[in-house]
Amino acid sequence: MEELVSGGMVKGHVDALRDRLGAADFDRAIAALTADQRAELLVVTAVTWVRIATVEALYAASAPGQGLSVADLHTQVASIVVGRTVSTLWRALLRLATDEMLFSRSPSIFAKAYRQGRLEVVRVAAGSAELRIVGWPSISEFALRGFRVGVESTLRTSGRRDPRGVASRTTDGALIRVTWSGGR
Repeated sequence: MEELVSGGMVKGHVDALRDRLGAADFDRAIAALTADQRAELLVVTAVTWVRIATVEALYAASAPGQGLSVADLHTQVASIVVGRTVSTLWRALLRLATDEMLFSRSPSIFAKAYRQGRLEVVRVAAGSAELRIVGWPSISEFALRGFRVGVESTLRTSGRRDPRGVASRTTDGALIRVTWSGGR
């Protein structure tokens, strides 16, 4: 099964990478992709689905010119992309939301971002939460890192301090434990 991510999310990553790399280096990274991957990224819209492998290939082509690993570049850019999205759409509401309110919307947001798997909120307590991705036993490290960074960035944007997530694989997907300080 191909892992797919929403075009809207990919568009944010493409724009942020272009800004970070500059036009010439971004064009070189795109040129390093296969013809299918290039075509997929050139027609990306908010309603399309994109293979996660294509997004990862773009990061792999971009990272060396930045002197970073794919994981480090992905973490930095994903944090920026989610922060922009969250602050643009929901910043005022997020600062008022309780921890329980924040996480209660997580499964529906996950479903809009990823074509496969499902998110379950296992537990939310003061300064911590536990989330489980189920129905996605083959979740890639890239997708798992992107999700974890997204949760951390959302918490940070909502006024929680020092959010830290740790993800571990399960037979059916992954378990993500997140801690932070502050909140309601």
